[in-house]
Amino acid sequence: MAMASIVKLVLGSIAFAIFWVLAVFPAVPLLPIGRTAGSLLGAMLMVIFQVITPEQAYAAIDLPILGLLFGTMVVSMYLERADMFKYLGKLLTWKSWGAKDLLCRICLISAISSALFTNDTFCVVLIEFVLKIVRQQNLPPYPFLLALASSANIGSLETPIGNPQNLVIAIQSKISFGSFVVRIFPAMLVGVCLNALFLLSMYWKLLSLQKVI
Repeated sequence: MAMASIVKLVLGSIAFAIFWVLAVFPAVPLLPIGRTAGSLLGAMLMVIFQVITPEQAYAAIDLPILGLLFGTMVVSMYLERADMFKYLGKLLTWKSWGAKDLLCRICLISAISSALFTNDTFCVVLIEFVLKIVRQQNLPPYPFLLALASSANIGSLETPIGNPQNLVIAIQSKISFGSFVVRIFPAMLVGVCLNALFLLSMYWKLLSLQKVI
């Protein structure tokens, strides 16, 4: 019995290692199959190596969570095609007071939008507008891209649909949507403010450079 457990542990570790390598390095020369196929391969190996049974693997699939994620992505795609995100992009430059104001706006809009549309979707869509703005104003892109990515991660904590981890927590714990939002809001607000202050202090001199037309 002990030997069987050790064998399962070793085989499970091998399957996880393969998944981890493909997830971190999706373009592995010997097996360039990407992250999605890599995760499926890892799951298949767990069953093939008999670390878990097919029944346990099926039971581990949470259909309500997958369904809600699918629906959220479909809605986000529709909003993108309806040019909803273009209006958010215009808010970044509307009556802007300079580079520091732009960075703060990115932090705020990124945090709010990622809580409503999921952080991955929002980052992928808005990065185009952020890069366009900073190129027009001859500004270095990395402070604003950092603001976009970090604030999206912080803001996505606010709602169950902001990221898949929140969705799992909300469904498994049976916390209502409203209760989840109210309880997380203080931490999210503090996080966004601290993030903006940190980025401003870190890039203050760089953001103080005058715009070159």
